[in-house]
Amino acid sequence: MPASYKGYSALTRGAARRSIHRLMSERLPVHVDPLTLADRGRALSGVVPVSACRRLSHWLDSDDGEFAVELQFGRDESRRRVLTGRVRGRVMLTCQRCLGAFGLDLDLPLGVVLVDSEAEAETLPEEVDALVVGDTATMHTVDMIEDDLILALPLIAKCPDASGCTPAVEVFDSERMSGQDAGTQRPFADLDDSDDADNS
Repeated sequence: MPASYKGYSALTRGAARRSIHRLMSERLPVHVDPLTLADRGRALSGVVPVSACRRLSHWLDSDDGEFAVELQFGRDESRRRVLTGRVRGRVMLTCQRCLGAFGLDLDLPLGVVLVDSEAEAETLPEEVDALVVGDTATMHTVDMIEDDLILALPLIAKCPDASGCTPAVEVFDSERMSGQDAGTQRPFADLDDSDDADNS
Protein backbone atom coordinates (compact mmCIF):
# COMPACT_ATOMS: atom_id res chain seq x y z
CA MET A 1 0.00 0.00 0.00
CA PRO A 2 1.48 3.41 -0.94
CA ALA A 3 2.73 5.52 1.97
CA SER A 4 0.63 8.47 0.86
CA TYR A 5 -2.52 6.35 1.00
CA LYS A 6 -1.62 5.03 4.44
CA GLY A 7 -1.17 8.60 5.67
CA TYR A 8 -4.49 9.66 4.17
CA SER A 9 -6.19 6.68 5.78
CA ALA A 10 -4.75 7.54 9.19
CA LEU A 11 -5.89 11.15 8.89
CA THR A 12 -9.33 10.03 7.83
CA ARG A 13 -9.65 7.66 10.77
CA GLY A 14 -8.46 10.38 13.15
CA ALA A 15 -11.02 12.87 11.84
CA ALA A 16 -13.75 10.25 12.14
CA ARG A 17 -12.82 9.53 15.75
CA ARG A 18 -12.87 13.25 16.61
CA SER A 19 -16.25 13.61 14.90
CA ILE A 20 -17.70 10.66 16.82
CA HIS A 21 -16.31 12.01 20.10
CA ARG A 22 -17.87 15.41 19.40
CA LEU A 23 -21.25 13.83 18.69
CA MET A 24 -21.09 11.71 21.86
CA SER A 25 -20.18 14.73 24.00
CA GLU A 26 -23.17 16.72 22.79
CA ARG A 27 -25.44 15.00 25.31
CA LEU A 28 -24.67 13.84 28.80
CA PRO A 29 -25.40 10.19 29.56
CA VAL A 30 -28.81 9.66 31.11
CA HIS A 31 -27.40 7.60 33.98
CA VAL A 32 -23.96 7.67 35.61
CA ASP A 33 -22.19 6.05 38.55
CA PRO A 34 -21.16 9.18 40.50
CA LEU A 35 -19.16 7.37 43.20
CA THR A 36 -17.04 5.48 40.67
CA LEU A 37 -16.56 8.65 38.63
CA ALA A 38 -15.40 10.45 41.78
CA ASP A 39 -12.94 7.66 42.62
CA ARG A 40 -11.50 7.94 39.11
CA GLY A 41 -11.55 11.75 38.97
CA ARG A 42 -13.58 11.84 35.76
CA ALA A 43 -15.20 14.85 34.06
CA LEU A 44 -18.29 15.00 31.87
CA SER A 45 -19.63 17.76 29.67
CA GLY A 46 -22.58 18.02 27.32
CA VAL A 47 -26.14 19.24 27.07
CA VAL A 48 -29.34 18.33 28.89
CA PRO A 49 -32.72 19.22 27.31
CA VAL A 50 -34.90 21.43 29.47
CA SER A 51 -37.74 18.98 28.79
CA ALA A 52 -35.74 16.26 30.61
CA CYS A 53 -36.06 18.26 33.85
CA ARG A 54 -39.64 17.30 34.65
CA ARG A 55 -39.88 18.94 38.07
CA LEU A 56 -38.32 22.14 36.77
CA SER A 57 -40.65 22.21 33.75
CA HIS A 58 -43.61 22.49 36.11
CA TRP A 59 -42.51 26.07 36.89
CA LEU A 60 -41.75 27.12 33.33
CA ASP A 61 -43.78 28.69 30.55
CA SER A 62 -42.10 26.38 28.03
CA ASP A 63 -39.71 23.43 28.19
CA ASP A 64 -37.90 24.36 24.98
CA GLY A 65 -34.12 24.74 24.97
CA GLU A 66 -31.25 22.98 26.68
CA PHE A 67 -28.62 23.42 29.37
CA ALA A 68 -24.87 23.27 28.83
CA VAL A 69 -23.50 21.19 31.72
CA GLU A 70 -19.96 20.63 33.00
CA LEU A 71 -19.46 18.05 35.76
CA GLN A 72 -16.19 17.29 37.54
CA PHE A 73 -16.09 14.32 39.92
CA GLY A 74 -13.30 13.80 42.44
CA ARG A 75 -12.27 14.01 46.08
CA ASP A 76 -11.66 17.07 48.23
CA GLU A 77 -8.90 17.69 50.76
CA SER A 78 -10.85 15.66 53.31
CA ARG A 79 -11.01 12.72 50.87
CA ARG A 80 -14.77 13.11 50.51
CA ARG A 81 -16.28 12.36 47.13
CA VAL A 82 -17.42 15.61 45.55
CA LEU A 83 -19.14 16.91 42.46
CA THR A 84 -18.36 20.38 41.11
CA GLY A 85 -19.20 22.04 37.83
CA ARG A 86 -21.44 24.53 36.11
CA VAL A 87 -24.85 24.70 34.42
CA ARG A 88 -25.71 27.37 31.85
CA GLY A 89 -28.89 27.93 29.91
CA ARG A 90 -32.07 29.93 29.44
CA VAL A 91 -35.51 29.12 30.82
CA MET A 92 -38.85 30.65 29.85
CA LEU A 93 -41.00 31.92 32.71
CA THR A 94 -44.49 33.40 32.94
CA CYS A 95 -44.52 36.95 34.28
CA GLN A 96 -46.91 37.16 37.23
CA ARG A 97 -47.63 40.80 36.39
CA CYS A 98 -48.51 40.78 32.69
CA LEU A 99 -48.84 36.98 32.25
CA GLY A 100 -46.49 37.13 29.26
CA ALA A 101 -43.45 34.91 28.71
CA PHE A 102 -39.88 36.10 29.21
CA GLY A 103 -36.45 34.47 29.19
CA LEU A 104 -34.20 34.13 32.22
CA ASP A 105 -30.52 33.28 31.74
CA LEU A 106 -29.03 30.94 34.34
CA ASP A 107 -25.35 30.41 35.10
CA LEU A 108 -25.02 28.23 38.17
CA PRO A 109 -21.93 26.83 39.89
CA LEU A 110 -22.27 23.33 41.33
CA GLY A 111 -20.57 22.05 44.46
CA VAL A 112 -21.82 19.12 46.54
CA VAL A 113 -20.44 16.26 48.58
CA LEU A 114 -21.63 12.84 47.41
CA VAL A 115 -22.96 10.71 50.27
CA ASP A 116 -24.57 7.30 50.60
CA SER A 117 -27.40 8.21 52.97
CA GLU A 118 -29.24 10.98 54.80
CA ALA A 119 -27.49 9.88 57.98
CA GLU A 120 -24.10 10.57 56.39
CA ALA A 121 -25.36 13.94 55.13
CA GLU A 122 -26.25 14.90 58.72
CA THR A 123 -22.62 14.48 59.76
CA LEU A 124 -21.38 17.15 57.33
CA PRO A 125 -20.77 20.77 58.38
CA GLU A 126 -23.82 23.01 57.99
CA GLU A 127 -22.25 25.06 55.19
CA VAL A 128 -21.63 21.95 53.06
CA ASP A 129 -24.30 20.83 50.59
CA ALA A 130 -24.78 17.10 50.20
CA LEU A 131 -26.22 14.99 47.41
CA VAL A 132 -27.54 11.64 48.59
CA VAL A 133 -26.62 9.05 45.99
CA GLY A 134 -28.13 6.07 47.82
CA ASP A 135 -27.40 2.39 47.49
CA THR A 136 -27.87 2.18 43.73
CA ALA A 137 -24.82 2.05 41.49
CA THR A 138 -26.19 4.57 39.02
CA MET A 139 -28.02 7.87 39.29
CA HIS A 140 -30.05 9.91 36.86
CA THR A 141 -27.88 12.77 35.60
CA VAL A 142 -30.75 15.27 35.79
CA ASP A 143 -31.11 14.59 39.52
CA MET A 144 -27.65 16.06 40.06
CA ILE A 145 -28.56 19.49 38.67
CA GLU A 146 -32.34 19.91 38.89
CA ASP A 147 -32.58 21.03 42.52
CA ASP A 148 -30.07 23.82 41.90
CA LEU A 149 -32.00 24.95 38.84
CA ILE A 150 -35.30 25.07 40.73
CA LEU A 151 -33.74 27.01 43.63
CA ALA A 152 -32.35 29.55 41.14
CA LEU A 153 -35.83 30.53 39.95
CA PRO A 154 -37.29 33.77 41.35
CA LEU A 155 -40.05 33.42 43.95
CA ILE A 156 -42.21 35.78 41.89
CA ALA A 157 -41.40 35.84 38.18
CA LYS A 158 -41.55 39.32 36.65
CA CYS A 159 -40.40 40.75 33.33
CA PRO A 160 -36.93 42.31 33.70
CA ASP A 161 -38.11 45.35 31.69
CA ALA A 162 -40.96 46.82 33.72
CA SER A 163 -41.57 49.59 31.19
CA GLY A 164 -43.12 47.16 28.73
CA CYS A 165 -44.93 45.08 31.33
CA THR A 166 -48.59 46.07 31.67
CA PRO A 167 -50.45 44.41 34.56
CA ALA A 168 -52.95 41.90 33.22
CA VAL A 169 -55.60 43.05 35.75
CA GLU A 170 -55.48 46.60 34.43
CA VAL A 171 -55.92 45.36 30.86
CA PHE A 172 -58.89 43.24 31.91
CA ASP A 173 -60.52 46.12 33.81
CA SER A 174 -60.00 48.48 30.88
CA GLU A 175 -61.60 46.08 28.42
CA ARG A 176 -64.50 45.41 30.79
CA MET A 177 -65.19 49.10 31.32
CA SER A 178 -65.07 49.74 27.57
CA GLY A 179 -67.69 47.06 27.07
CA GLN A 180 -69.92 48.55 29.73
CA ASP A 181 -69.72 52.04 28.23
CA ALA A 182 -70.55 50.75 24.77
CA GLY A 183 -73.59 48.81 25.91
CA THR A 184 -74.61 51.03 28.90
CA GLN A 185 -74.92 47.95 31.06
CA ARG A 186 -76.95 48.23 34.27
CA PRO A 187 -76.71 44.94 36.20
CA PHE A 188 -79.38 46.01 38.76
CA ALA A 189 -81.81 47.51 36.27
CA ASP A 190 -84.38 44.75 36.92
CA LEU A 191 -84.39 45.53 40.62
CA ASP A 192 -85.00 49.21 39.97
CA ASP A 193 -87.95 48.38 37.74
CA SER A 194 -89.49 46.11 40.37
CA ASP A 195 -89.19 48.83 43.05
CA ASP A 196 -90.97 51.31 40.79
CA ALA A 197 -93.76 48.82 40.23
CA ASP A 198 -94.24 48.30 43.98
CA ASN A 199 -94.43 52.04 44.68
CA SER A 200 -97.07 52.69 42.06
